[in-house]
Amino acid sequence: MAVSGRVAVVDANVLYSIELTDLLLTFAAHRLVRLHWSPTILDEVRRNLAKRVDLTPEAINYRIDRMNLAVPGALDEAPETLVATMPITEHDRHVLALAVQVEADSIITFNLRDFPADACEPYGIEPVDPDSFSVAIAERDPARVHAALSEIARRRTRPSMSVHDLLDRLAAGLPTFVSRVRATSSGTA
Repeated sequence: MAVSGRVAVVDANVLYSIELTDLLLTFAAHRLVRLHWSPTILDEVRRNLAKRVDLTPEAINYRIDRMNLAVPGALDEAPETLVATMPITEHDRHVLALAVQVEADSIITFNLRDFPADACEPYGIEPVDPDSFSVAIAERDPARVHAALSEIARRRTRPSMSVHDLLDRLAAGLPTFVSRVRATSSGTA
């Protein structure tokens, strides 16, 4: 089964939430998208997760290791020569450079202002928030999205979680996606 045409680089701010990360990784496992991140992106994720008192360094490393195992080939890095040429702020150049390197069509980020359209368009890359990205995936293949959500809910055992519970947890960050999924699920979510 081929990937449904989306190739995306995931910015560090998107990988903070375990529910959102799990959703995107499960989309990738269901071949709805091909995801990419870099060691630099993962270092930022690690630094931000380390601020949480409920996570040990071992738990953070385990999570990042599992991400890399769940999506083989996601970990990649753009050469510094490419990073240096990116027409955005120095802090975010590595993300856009990675998107160019892997021929991504999207950068998934909560910080759209960091990736101005006029800087990304020449490379054929669209900066997109996670909600809009997830909506586009759901509109393209609702049956596989429902299967992905069901799989996530089945994996959750501590505490156990239904698809409805999962959608409740995703609603704050992905309100339009959750609304659309619920509308198309005909009461099965």
